[in-house]
Amino acid sequence: MHLKPSQFSIPSLFLPLFLLYTSIQGTLATDASLEFLDPTLPPALPSQTPKCSVLVLHQDFAGTVSGSSPVTTNYTHPGDCPAPWTRVVLELSFSVSGVHVQKDRVAAVWIDGAEILRTSTPFTINPGAFWKVHKDITRYTSLLRRLSGGRGTVSMMLENSDSDSDSDSNPPGVLTADVSLHFYRGALSDKSIYTAHPSVKGLYREPADLVVPISQEKASNGSSFWFQIGGNSDMPTASVVIPTNAYRAVLEIFASYHADDEFWYANPLQSEYPQGGLREGRANGGLRQLYATIDGKFVGGHIPFAVIYPGSINPYLWSPVAAIGAFDMPTYDLEVTPFLGLLVDGQPHEIGLGVKHSQSYWLLTANLHLWVDRWTDAVEAMLVDYRAPPLRVNPHAEWRDQEGSSEIDAEGLLRFIGWVSSSKGNVTTMVRQKVTFKSQVVVQNRGTVRQVEVVNKEAMTVGAHRGKNQVVGRLQLFMDAPLQVQMSIVNAAGGAVLQNTRLYHQLEEVLNLNDNMAVSTSILTDRQDAEGTVLMHDGMPVWGGGSTKSSYKYRDENTCYLRTVDAAGGAVKNDVTSPSCSLVSTA
Repeated sequence: MHLKPSQFSIPSLFLPLFLLYTSIQGTLATDASLEFLDPTLPPALPSQTPKCSVLVLHQDFAGTVSGSSPVTTNYTHPGDCPAPWTRVVLELSFSVSGVHVQKDRVAAVWIDGAEILRTSTPFTINPGAFWKVHKDITRYTSLLRRLSGGRGTVSMMLENSDSDSDSDSNPPGVLTADVSLHFYRGALSDKSIYTAHPSVKGLYREPADLVVPISQEKASNGSSFWFQIGGNSDMPTASVVIPTNAYRAVLEIFASYHADDEFWYANPLQSEYPQGGLREGRANGGLRQLYATIDGKFVGGHIPFAVIYPGSINPYLWSPVAAIGAFDMPTYDLEVTPFLGLLVDGQPHEIGLGVKHSQSYWLLTANLHLWVDRWTDAVEAMLVDYRAPPLRVNPHAEWRDQEGSSEIDAEGLLRFIGWVSSSKGNVTTMVRQKVTFKSQVVVQNRGTVRQVEVVNKEAMTVGAHRGKNQVVGRLQLFMDAPLQVQMSIVNAAGGAVLQNTRLYHQLEEVLNLNDNMAVSTSILTDRQDAEGTVLMHDGMPVWGGGSTKSSYKYRDENTCYLRTVDAAGGAVKNDVTSPSCSLVSTA
């Protein structure tokens, strides 16, 4: 909502700061061409021309409310752009029109009911704001082939209700979205510079033969394809029948969190914890685990990466540079090949999705990627080793009045082994995962100072061998995602709160891959350091400012890409990109 001057008064202590940030905000609000950006690795060479580009959907989102059905359109593929394609890139372009503050929203794109992108829109005060999201969607080639044959649909959902507006004369802005597909053929680059790191973290780089959506039936209750998870015990399921000749399976999970769990990563532990004027946290602790089941049997999970939404903590920190993962939310792959013995009988099976320790609400879908053996009608498979103890969780909390601390430590180790006999031989797949997690919340000075620290580490190994000694492939993925937030608040008149924040956030992934004796290593480091001040009233920013330093680095045997972006006062102050490892070493 917009605040009127009569609704609250600025204490004289904050008046100079208010005048300074009012000037900053006024500059932002009149900038009719502010571009928001996400400094990640481009999915294709910027100078390369695609074989064809197709605008598949154009839509203005203005009054779509929670529970609305997705916008769906039929697709017509150009006749002169047949498969195969080296790479396919999704481009989602947004622009904002209108004069109202536009809150951040979650949106998604589906092909034939299979989600291929989930994204968050920025929190904007610029009626002319615009941005683009690019994603390599080559792993969905089977869906794209179906589209090119004229048998598929493209859908999009963005809930942009006008219920947040002050009055009928002051509605939210209109979000205009264009969804395009760019199809590439031929070699992308001799050294793969500017190509995305492998989007499929598995032993086989070729896309799956089938992609089966695990989602709610379209408009079954007038809503989108998303499963809505209301809490810890909520686990919706979808019934699937998979081909009897499937020899490999990967379950890809999409997730976003909302309402009571929007700030789950910063939650203190006890429900009786006094908030003391801080941004409210639902106090059941900062541990969550995404997981999946097959016919009720646990088949794997991940502790999610803490994506900070553009309207969270301090919206001025994310203008115009998005938080890590906000524009292209991470997905979570589960290698379920060891469980094919439970699935290849030609009968329906129930795949369930859930979030342990969660509160209302999460939005989940999944895609089951299947590789099939076209040289046989049926494979044989069996699960031979299953070790999946629950996470060992050690909670501790001490509170007195408005001060105290809480801490949750969690560790987990699981292992699955199963074999599949097909025309490729008898191949045994082993999955091993170790997770280490810690969430600590400390509150001092009668509730006015708060510190949050999150440690989230995961080591995943997937190995496949034929017989006793022949290695088919081996993958090792090490993930480290620390988060630190320091926040202090001062209560102002009229219920307003002045909030100062410092933040450090990082995602690091090290991938070692041995694929048929071809060995490769890649390292991705995405880091942000931010600090700023914001005056909040009724959950909305009145004025404020911030600065953010983003550093994105990706490196493998052939490529070294570095981009650093410094932003302050709602503008980019410095943006440097280097495609050279030699330049990076001296940067």
